[in-house]
Amino acid sequence: MPVDLIRNSDILKVERKTMSYINKTNIAGETTIATFSFTKLEYLHPIRVLLFPIAYPLLWFRRWCCNMGVTNNRFVWKEGFISRDTWEIRLDAIEGVDIRNTFFGRIFGYGALKISGRGDKKIDIPALANIVEVKKAVEAARIEFLGKHS
Repeated sequence: MPVDLIRNSDILKVERKTMSYINKTNIAGETTIATFSFTKLEYLHPIRVLLFPIAYPLLWFRRWCCNMGVTNNRFVWKEGFISRDTWEIRLDAIEGVDIRNTFFGRIFGYGALKISGRGDKKIDIPALANIVEVKKAVEAARIEFLGKHS
């Protein structure tokens, strides 16, 4: 049962996720290094506050249906409850990990992550908590992977 890396109280939590998509799809020898989550500040958006009775359950459900993380072989993002959309990229195929921060994103530590790979492969993830720590975790896993396989 893999245990996620602890880095910060809000981002890379120690969790034993036996039923997560990431852990279900790990191949032999693959371990989950870190998992990520959306920022909780998205609940405070002015329009969402006005529509609280409707928006809060939808945002909670969105967070519950998403799995994001990095293993020792790949980066994974899964969305969906009944239907499933997944975006995966092998660590050796990653060419760039970019951060997009707004003014408030810089202050509160959240932002969008863009992972680009070989060819046209791109993964854009909005509103991740502790975005700098996410970038560090992905790049550290990539460097470790390349060191083992070169």
